[in-house]
Amino acid sequence: MQWWGRLSSVAKYRANKYECVRGIWKYIAVPSIMFGMNVMAWNGGDLEKLEVLQNRVGRLALCAPKWTAAEALRGDLGWSLFSERMVKSVLNYKVRIERMENKRWVKRIFEWNLSESLWEKICWGHARKLKIQKTVCVKIGRTMDDWLLRGHGGKGMEWDCNKWKKEIEKLTKEYGLNKWKHSMNGKTTLTWYTSKNVSRFEVFYDGSFGSQLLFAVRCKAFSVNRRTWRWNEGNTRLCLQCNRGVKETVEHLVLECSKYEQERESLMDVVHEQCGENKWNARCIEEDSGMRYLVGLDEECNMTVVDAMKDFLVYAWNKRQGC
Repeated sequence: MQWWGRLSSVAKYRANKYECVRGIWKYIAVPSIMFGMNVMAWNGGDLEKLEVLQNRVGRLALCAPKWTAAEALRGDLGWSLFSERMVKSVLNYKVRIERMENKRWVKRIFEWNLSESLWEKICWGHARKLKIQKTVCVKIGRTMDDWLLRGHGGKGMEWDCNKWKKEIEKLTKEYGLNKWKHSMNGKTTLTWYTSKNVSRFEVFYDGSFGSQLLFAVRCKAFSVNRRTWRWNEGNTRLCLQCNRGVKETVEHLVLECSKYEQERESLMDVVHEQCGENKWNARCIEEDSGMRYLVGLDEECNMTVVDAMKDFLVYAWNKRQGC
């Protein structure tokens, strides 16, 4: 929690909260929190508290509302979960111990405490997550036999620590990516995010108000009546900015509402110039009505279009608030 207070103070007077908070958290806070994690037996409750703290920091960096899905935060910040970091850290240390000389005190204490080692059991659990095999080493006079990590196909005996480090890094990324994509299934607010292949740093978050609104639209956390009807003044899901009598969704606000027709024309001029009118019309008949392209979640991400989208959202927000 100390890191939350420190980052809140730092971000308050920075022009680009996204880069500032993300950089401090990733390169300073996370290494300090994880110091010694590779030799400690952390339980699920401890890791869950760290995940909650990291999500709070992510919302601070992206100026996101509290109801924003954690998968969206991770997707646009490019962060790993603490559980993934722990898997990688513990397994790398296990490999290091295996290759130590027997006269080293670390190796001797490890073998002496093997039969009652909670860390050893946790290490094997992490190995199974990455589908890493093990080879049991039978030793006479031992109450519990030692085991060594083996890669797919029984490989790994001849590998050094650096080779194993690359292999564990690759397997951990695959495990984390599959877990991230699987956790998005069934969440209606993340239907556009399913097209994103990997979680990564995004260059179009420049600390502006438009960037804040853009992220809210990308994860459907934008404050439209479809989402906020329970506590808004009218207690209605319908759009109060036009007389069409339809629910005010993100798609309606960006593509349909007559209140923002002038701002939409400026946006469409940029879109037609960048991708062509025929290609845009083809995108409009897709399931997402072209929204993935506008918010930068399409494979053909166009920075000019994304910047125009940010300008549109700022103008639309100010008009919606009566500014």
